[in-house]
Amino acid sequence: MENMRLVRARHSHKSVEDAVRQAEAQGWTLRKMGHWGRLFCAHADRDGCQIGVNGTPRDPEAHARQILRAISRCPHDGGKGHADS
Repeated sequence: MENMRLVRARHSHKSVEDAVRQAEAQGWTLRKMGHWGRLFCAHADRDGCQIGVNGTPRDPEAHARQILRAISRCPHDGGKGHADS
């Protein structure tokens, strides 16, 4: 039972779905919140990074770039992002 994974709904826009999948591949988790969901980085603490995923973005490609930018800027991903120092 503990190896069972819940299947999440696919995003209706391919570019946003690809960005969410890339985030999940880097250890981010998606929680169903708000209009569609919210991505949380692997740093599961109060100061962890998060970004909202809109279900019907006005510009899906720009929203996907925004998600990817937030992922790349996360300082909690093992040093891949930049740290504020």
